[in-house]
Amino acid sequence: MSRIRFRHLQLRAETGRGRFGADIALHDGLMVLWADNSRGKSTAVQSLLFALGLERMITARPANAVTSAMRDRLIYDATSKQETPVLSSWVAVEIEGKDGRIATVTRWIKHEEYNSSLMRVVEGPAISSPGNYNGYDLYVGRAGAAGNPRGFHHWLAQFIGWELPILPGADGRMSRLYMEQIFPLLFVEQRRGWGGIQAQMPYFSGITDVRRRSIEFLLDLEVGKIEAERLRLRAQEKELQDEWRSTVRSFKEIIRGSGLITVRLPETLTVAWPPDQAPFLAEGREAEWIPISDLLLQLEAEHRELENAPVRRVADIEIETEERLTTALREIDNIREAGGYLRDDILRDRNEYHALQKRLDALREDLRQHQDIVTLQRLGSTDIDRLHGDCPVCHQELPASLIGAPSPIRTLSPEDTVSYIKQQIELFEVMARDTERTLTAKEERWAAMRSKASELNSLVRALRATLNTPSGTPSIELITRQVQVRERIDRLRSLNERFLELLGTLDRVAANGRLLRAALQDLPTDRLSAVDREKLNRLETSFVQQLHAYDFGSFSDERLRISDIDYLPRRDDFDLQADISASDSIRVIWAYLLGLLEVSKTMESNHVGLLVLDEPRQQSAKQVSFRALLERASTDAKDCQIIFATSEDLATLRRMLAGLPHHLYAVKDYVLKPVAE
Repeated sequence: MSRIRFRHLQLRAETGRGRFGADIALHDGLMVLWADNSRGKSTAVQSLLFALGLERMITARPANAVTSAMRDRLIYDATSKQETPVLSSWVAVEIEGKDGRIATVTRWIKHEEYNSSLMRVVEGPAISSPGNYNGYDLYVGRAGAAGNPRGFHHWLAQFIGWELPILPGADGRMSRLYMEQIFPLLFVEQRRGWGGIQAQMPYFSGITDVRRRSIEFLLDLEVGKIEAERLRLRAQEKELQDEWRSTVRSFKEIIRGSGLITVRLPETLTVAWPPDQAPFLAEGREAEWIPISDLLLQLEAEHRELENAPVRRVADIEIETEERLTTALREIDNIREAGGYLRDDILRDRNEYHALQKRLDALREDLRQHQDIVTLQRLGSTDIDRLHGDCPVCHQELPASLIGAPSPIRTLSPEDTVSYIKQQIELFEVMARDTERTLTAKEERWAAMRSKASELNSLVRALRATLNTPSGTPSIELITRQVQVRERIDRLRSLNERFLELLGTLDRVAANGRLLRAALQDLPTDRLSAVDREKLNRLETSFVQQLHAYDFGSFSDERLRISDIDYLPRRDDFDLQADISASDSIRVIWAYLLGLLEVSKTMESNHVGLLVLDEPRQQSAKQVSFRALLERASTDAKDCQIIFATSEDLATLRRMLAGLPHHLYAVKDYVLKPVAE
């Protein structure tokens, strides 16, 4: 079971007038820390937050998490209010964690050598019972503090008994749920905490719906685990989808300009893999595409024939060589002519593709404007008679005689226009994709033709060189052709091997995709389990009972409930705290946070049995309400620790606490006093 208790708080400040400090023993049950206003109560409470590295609940700068008395100047004379500068200061807290383990944590606020991100941990009660204990240094407030072994919050999570979940963020990346995002449900600091439930929530992790996630974690709701698992699986599926696209795209970049294309190779992840008809590489030849496997067979047969052919002299093949030269020159002319036509086609396709992209941009802008019209109409606006003076389909300017002219023909409503434009966008997107694929194929066919022309030009040079050599010399053309074929075979084999590696990678990605899809389908379809609903029902019962006891006065509590969506208080599906008085908003926070604690006492959860409220009687809440809060907290604090810090009139406070199990620590003058050590 998760657990943390504060056992002892020690504050120290070195000043120009000596050392000042405080030693406050903290007990289980209801612990009330009292001090007059501006006498150091908040110094003690904020030091608890600072000692646990939770200052980002209230500020982005660590030193600002504590009052000026610990970082700047402190009052050393209660009568004259004279101040002395703080030269160095630190805070130490003795805490008890899971299984009764005791540790003492020290953190420096101001020091010449020690940075405020340094945490010194001693394994033992070094404040209440000094001794020779093992100690080590950790860090906080920096990257890795929650996940690395030397990070303080990594250590603290283990000390408490928490396994902090890793959840997907809005950008798709996985991020840890941080301690600072859970503790607003356990620790309410005076400056910001009373603005609402989880008012101190920091959002630096980027986790989606972090308020809801923190409640799910604290109550240990199965829906949170299931939803986190679903999001984790979907994030992994997206990673696989990205890997598939990236792998295919990278390979296509490799073969771009080589005259080769991939056939039947999906660009997006498919679990129906491998397909019935296997993908293959192909090279364009005239009006068809030849699979690279067939091409390699042809080239290897040609190469064997060239190798096995007897060495022929120029005199023996002069006539044949002249005929081959004539044929090669004719083929070059044919390729040049066909290449010119193909190049013109490519230019037209490129222009068509760019035109489609411009049309899509215009349609998307039209869609945005018409969606704005629909929104304004739904809000009741009538000032939307015309959006623009051109045709929304062809964008030709309309004659003035047609604009605003009455017509018996029913025109499209804004909603119908939005639907029509969406259909147009879908159509043009398909056309753009088809045009892009056709353009790519033509470009690769053109590349293959250029490659063929290059080979023929090389052949022409070799044939001419053969005709110009002495008659007894071996044929240069045959030797050149043999080298060309060998080089082409090696190049195509290399590309084919990379293609086979690509298919192997896609096999692995598809197999992992099938596992993920199966895991997603195996997750429960019901959002809330029976145990989850029982926890929320108990939270709702406790919440409503407490509001009744606290004299909640904004309206009847009959329609109050805890939402099964975000687990926060609602009234008729509206945010409760948006419709109530400031004092009732404070009562809502009391009831909700105590309700979380009460649920944890009867059902399994990740609650640590700790609640700290700094100045809970905000907004002049009635004394009768505060008395009811103390009674409820005193009962709830059995086997837990509830700390209230207050500046309530001390005599009144003592009367309200009379007969209730509690520990009262009353500060005389200032919390920080001269100490001799």
